[in-house]
Amino acid sequence: MKELKETIADMTSTDYRRRMAAEYNQLKIRVEKLENMLDDLDAGTLPFTPRCPRSLLYCQYRAMLKYLNALELRAAVEGIML
Repeated sequence: MKELKETIADMTSTDYRRRMAAEYNQLKIRVEKLENMLDDLDAGTLPFTPRCPRSLLYCQYRAMLKYLNALELRAAVEGIML
């Protein structure tokens, strides 16, 4: 998995396909990090206590997954390699 900083060049590209792939990669990284956070929260191993309820974090996670799926579908239609 890439790190967010590795996507900067593609996010500033003039080629929309590169920007879209970078957006997808950034979102994928964030989804994985939020999923890990939820897992740690459920296991009681999260090193801090979130100020918002778990249900809100999970709502955000589900929305991010839907957006990830939309980007995958659009990429397939437009022939963009993610």
